[in-house]
Amino acid sequence: MDTPEKKDIDKTEKVEEEKNRAGWRAIDYLYDHNYPNPYIQEWLKLPYVSVIRKDPLFRYFLNQKQLKKEVSESMAIYKRLSKTIDSMRIEEASKGIAPREIVLFDVCSGKGNLTTLLSFMFPLLKIFMVDKDKKMNIEHISKLPNVRMEYMDIYQKKFVEFVQRETAGKVGIFFGSHLCGDLSEIVVDTFNVVPTLEALILAPCCLSKRKRQIADTAARLRIDNYQYWTTHLYHMVDFKCRRNIEADENVYSTKNNYIVAVKSISPVPIVSTTASSSSHG
Repeated sequence: MDTPEKKDIDKTEKVEEEKNRAGWRAIDYLYDHNYPNPYIQEWLKLPYVSVIRKDPLFRYFLNQKQLKKEVSESMAIYKRLSKTIDSMRIEEASKGIAPREIVLFDVCSGKGNLTTLLSFMFPLLKIFMVDKDKKMNIEHISKLPNVRMEYMDIYQKKFVEFVQRETAGKVGIFFGSHLCGDLSEIVVDTFNVVPTLEALILAPCCLSKRKRQIADTAARLRIDNYQYWTTHLYHMVDFKCRRNIEADENVYSTKNNYIVAVKSISPVPIVSTTASSSSHG
């Protein structure tokens, strides 16, 4: 005879099977489970989510196994990006500089989880997705008019040239979510050498196995590899920038450190090209 506990388990499994047969996706489970995470709750209430949920081109995109984690990471960067743009606008005003056109770069973007969010929240900003993987299913990007995909290896020199070209006379903001190994260093180096890149938001991931010296130093100091790695990257950022590093407990990952850096702008008036380009959606 089945116990009440086993009956409950069987009932739960049956419900899950029925949902799968009905074509439930990861997005549907987020709605159904009512996660207490504030990032998940806020994201589910954003108007654009209900729109893309009904769009067949976003079906694959909204059925990622790691959707919960991807959403929390995207919201973490969105929050910091919003504050960064606001602070840049305040500084422009204080120095008598007209609002300048802002260009966003999602470096090593993957399928564009972050870019999709930013496309709806900053509809007047141009956003570049940069990744070298041409096999990804990114059909949903065709529905984002302010987004352009650039297939590119950021290890190559043409990456820096591309960024310089697209930010000429404008303001560039770099961001990268969970960049593995050397990719984080390349992003920091590019930010440091391109003057028109004025802000950086970086969420580093794992330490490259080639970085034995960093790993050994962390071990000698009895510091966690990831914590030491993010501190190393923080100190790589040009010291003249306003910069900070912080952990975000609302992200569904143990690798939840975020580095934010903003360069001071010259008090020389610049003619505005798109005065309202930073308007939020």
